[in-house]
Amino acid sequence: MSGELYFVTGTDTDAGKTVATAWLGWALQRAGRRVALVKPFQTGATDPAREGDEAVYQAALGDAATLRTLSTLPEPLAPSIAARRAGVTLSVEEALRTCRTIGEAHDVTFVEGAGGLLVTITDETDMADLAASMPAPLVLVVRPALGTLNHTLLSVEAAERRGLDVALIVVSGYASSAALAPAVVEAENLRFLQERLPAIPMLVLGRQEPTAADFPRAMPAWRLGAASPLLAPLGLEALHLEDEIARARWP
Repeated sequence: MSGELYFVTGTDTDAGKTVATAWLGWALQRAGRRVALVKPFQTGATDPAREGDEAVYQAALGDAATLRTLSTLPEPLAPSIAARRAGVTLSVEEALRTCRTIGEAHDVTFVEGAGGLLVTITDETDMADLAASMPAPLVLVVRPALGTLNHTLLSVEAAERRGLDVALIVVSGYASSAALAPAVVEAENLRFLQERLPAIPMLVLGRQEPTAADFPRAMPAWRLGAASPLLAPLGLEALHLEDEIARARWP
């Protein structure tokens, strides 16, 4: 029987997709799920296990999960451009077959794209096409800072136009903890997104470098908004936005 397959995308490059993917995999593995993390197209690396996203996965999950990088290109460019410059042809069909095979053998599989939904893999295919062909609902990773409202709403609109379901929004890098008050802009952005997108569950992740010795164990995490079947096994506390806004500060 096939497991759950999710496609992880972001509002932009460096929105926090890899950290979010690693955290979700780690948390679900701790909850007893068989987890796989797959990076179909890694750019900007020659050894993915040492310098690519797979290295972050490895730091978080160790050897107990399936961690795979399918194609690696040395230049940090969109896959279609990096492939053209390297003189290679990327196979979307092969990536699809591998992701589906891995998905059938695990309870939950996260496939992390490159950049955002409309980043191209070939001249004819982009990340949205890859997600639709699996088919897989989206985990959309967004920033909490100024500018995220436009980026997030554009990404959700693009997903809807392509017939893709956004199963979860992950807000990555929220600066709040027992000892640190959130910035006004971040707390207010969370409230806006929850009000504008009430049907989409949210996961809010705090700030922690993936190179930290206690990553991802010490990363703060909360649930927000609608209930999420994906997050249900994790027992997360809810983020109380009114309390966050009441103690928020200007930088």
